[in-house]
Amino acid sequence: MKTQNNCKKKKIDKEEVFRALKFLGFSISAGVIQIVSFTILYEVIHWLWWPSYLISIILSVVWNFTFNRKFTFKSANNVPIAMAWTLLYYAAFVPISVFGGNALEDVGWNGTLVTFIMMVINFVTEFLWQRFFVFRKSINTKPLPKTVEMKLSTSAFKRFVEGEKRVEMRINDEKRKQLKEGDHIIFKNMDEENQSFKAKITKIVHFDSFEKLYQAYDKSALGYFDDEEAHPQDMRQYYSDEDTKDGVLAIEVKIYKKNNAKTKQK
Repeated sequence: MKTQNNCKKKKIDKEEVFRALKFLGFSISAGVIQIVSFTILYEVIHWLWWPSYLISIILSVVWNFTFNRKFTFKSANNVPIAMAWTLLYYAAFVPISVFGGNALEDVGWNGTLVTFIMMVINFVTEFLWQRFFVFRKSINTKPLPKTVEMKLSTSAFKRFVEGEKRVEMRINDEKRKQLKEGDHIIFKNMDEENQSFKAKITKIVHFDSFEKLYQAYDKSALGYFDDEEAHPQDMRQYYSDEDTKDGVLAIEVKIYKKNNAKTKQK
């Protein structure tokens, strides 16, 4: 039991170290943004220290929060609420650092050195604030993307591969209800299953009927040629009225991996 607890503790410690390193990495990138913007405003344009610092820190905050929430803490926490708590931290930190840093510069400290010191303090205190308060109960709650398979007719498959078709139309059945933006779909040619491509779902739009879906999209996005007439009745060959009782979906995707996806010319 003691060994098991020790292993669990080591695993948690390792995870915390890795989390801190990721936070450090994103903070460094945010710091680069802050330093570059500060240098341009303070050293090149010759603005006063405090507005130069204020603008540069705002830019770095937005960058740092966005990437750390998604990749460091992997939080599914309500974004506006999490951002509000982060802004509360900065509501305290910014005035203290602005007035404190300005005072140090006034007594002869180098402005760039003062900014670096404030960045170090910012890194340590912000990590502790986000780790033990903002995301404390929502760490690793962001669901991982899943991958599903779907089959396409040769015509629809070809239009996707050629970059014309961007939207897959499906009924809102149990399988599709589990999908979310960011999930992956492996599309297979139903006539040549060795032909496939992988796509990422960028958006899912729910409609009451195929009629409304067709009204919302250009026919080329749905896979029709210029000389073809796009009509929602075309979907009746695949689905009945009973099938569409829970509505239909327009699944917008972006292809990023093809596997022998060429189709024979007919």
